[in-house]
Amino acid sequence: MAIDRTTRGALLTLVAATLWGVSGAIAGGVFEVVSPARVTQSRALIAVVVLVPYAAHRGVLRLEGGFWKFALLGLNLAIVNVTFYWALDALGVGPGATIQFLAPILVLGWMAVVHRTRVRALVWVAAVSAIVGVGLVTQAWNLEGSDMLGVLAGLVSAAAFATYLLYGEYLGKTYRPSQIAAWGFVFAAAFWLTVLPIWTFPTDIGAAAWRDLVIIGVFGTAVPFIVGFAALRLASSGVVGVVATAEPAIAAIAATVLLGQTLAPIQWVGVGVVVVAIATVQRVGLTDVHPTSSIA
Repeated sequence: MAIDRTTRGALLTLVAATLWGVSGAIAGGVFEVVSPARVTQSRALIAVVVLVPYAAHRGVLRLEGGFWKFALLGLNLAIVNVTFYWALDALGVGPGATIQFLAPILVLGWMAVVHRTRVRALVWVAAVSAIVGVGLVTQAWNLEGSDMLGVLAGLVSAAAFATYLLYGEYLGKTYRPSQIAAWGFVFAAAFWLTVLPIWTFPTDIGAAAWRDLVIIGVFGTAVPFIVGFAALRLASSGVVGVVATAEPAIAAIAATVLLGQTLAPIQWVGVGVVVVAIATVQRVGLTDVHPTSSIA
């Protein structure tokens, strides 16, 4: 029986969300020997090795006057990733991954305030529910000093991710997605090489850590980007967005299996509330229009 285009796109998105979620759990394990900033640096460098040849193969490895636009994107990617990893390191994989998924709520607020988009009451109810869910996942009533810093990092990551979504949409009107991804990570890698010179990278981290860094760079960064672009060629952004909200739950489950991290029942309830709330926002609050432009 043939699978329709939308279903295929949803399945590809689930693959990408699974890769991101599992790689988040792997990153949580490697923080014992490599700092979040170094993991972010490695992720960007390895992604460049994969994405640049891919973009060249597709014939889109050209700046086309976008030097400063891509440079700004690269800086944004660096901020998104390092603050995300700081949150994972401080709070654990499940809570840290969940906070970042407040980003679609921030995008919704931007649309309502800046673009004067009329937002349904149900969507705002979902937005408030998402905030409550994050509080349950992080067990905000028990947070202390270092935990609060982790929450702050997660909130910064959510804001940076929301900025990335909005800015990425803007760039997508002019440039091809594989072109945006390749140059974005080129500039992100350049940023990290400036801030953290490569010759200061700790080399005595062990074979297991090196393996995990490669997995994060290839299967947690480069491959999900390519798979995500393929999904957007098949399904609308609304469908892709809904399916992608599975990532926090996948990350929490992966952390339980791979790292032995456990979530209390109330935290699992929080994960569910956030996923359902954001899915509602993306499904009800956004126009579901099938894309017509090339996504490769």
